[in-house]
Amino acid sequence: MYNYHRRKHYIQSKHFIRHTMPLTKKQAAEYLNCSVRSIEAYTVKHELNPARSKGSRGDINLYDESELDRIKAKREQVVYVARPTESALKQAVTPQTALQNTSAAVTSFASNDAVKSLLIDVIREAFSGAATAPQQLRHKTLLTVEEAAVMTSLKPRTLLRLIKEKKLKAKKIGNSWRIAPPDLDKLQK
Repeated sequence: MYNYHRRKHYIQSKHFIRHTMPLTKKQAAEYLNCSVRSIEAYTVKHELNPARSKGSRGDINLYDESELDRIKAKREQVVYVARPTESALKQAVTPQTALQNTSAAVTSFASNDAVKSLLIDVIREAFSGAATAPQQLRHKTLLTVEEAAVMTSLKPRTLLRLIKEKKLKAKKIGNSWRIAPPDLDKLQK
């Protein structure tokens, strides 16, 4: 019953001539093919500016279709790149070969030259510091669990289990564990 009266009032107002019918949060989510929480996130980021209207249970956000169209166009421009599989990561022995393979995939995937160059630049940045050699880590006084996992070729979860079982000495700094390289050497022996 409330929707009928609200729509009737809106139809009689001067805004009806210039704009399409405003959408509720749920309708806006269906329009964008996303969740209601995504609509709320767009609102918090000020990408959507809803009009407030009185409802029977409090204020209601009403979203303009033109703003939703702008968000829809923006979402269509985003390019999603698939995460590499574990077998693909094992085949990519060095960051350079991984970069070459990924760059070749990007050039065949992207049609626009600007998109190609942007994706290749992003991939280069990601691979520039991606592979930390164990020799470089030896010079650090304390290692994170992830760095220790690289050095020992164990999973971080295994190292955390060993720390919990007190088989590996570690210090807790904040919310993360730090491990001294000599303690890792004792573990490997």
